[in-house]
Amino acid sequence: MSRGAGSRFHFVVLVVLSLLAGCSSTGEVGDTGATGADLLAAVAANEDRAVLDMLSQGVDPDPRAGSSKTPLMLAAAEGNRRIVRLLLAAGADVNSEDNSGYTPVIHAAENGHLSVVRALLAAGANVNVSQDGESLLMKVVEAGDLLTAEMLLAAGADVHYRRTDGTTALDIARARNNQDLERLLVQAGAPR
Repeated sequence: MSRGAGSRFHFVVLVVLSLLAGCSSTGEVGDTGATGADLLAAVAANEDRAVLDMLSQGVDPDPRAGSSKTPLMLAAAEGNRRIVRLLLAAGADVNSEDNSGYTPVIHAAENGHLSVVRALLAAGANVNVSQDGESLLMKVVEAGDLLTAEMLLAAGADVHYRRTDGTTALDIARARNNQDLERLLVQAGAPR
């Protein structure tokens, strides 16, 4: 892509995102009759353009339409960073929870979508969220994901968080014999 074409592309993206940021997100039905269920279906099918069209028509970015998951949760779980950014620009709740207590950032982290985790954290996702008594950092350490653990720690993840049985993320790293994660957690201030 030439430099001029790249500049035009960035300009168009900024205009689209500016328009989306100003969209009304109070109604579930858009100007052309699209519904929250339609938005959920478009997100599930990874149809970026359809999502953009519906959001620009005023479809609510946070419908649940028979599902406990929001479009943002679905996009985060699938790792579709473009749709995640569109939904965030349209006002989607970055810290919404499904019926199981999962948030978009938990969905993204558990599925190994580092760039989506980064985008959600930049948009204000709670880094110290927990689900079923286990912190997001613990889930990432359990999965052995060093890069995501580094990102969570840089964003302020609590290395002192304990499950009800007293287990910490450091205990999990040690139980898994993951010396890299163990060193990272100790450097971040985890109690030895």
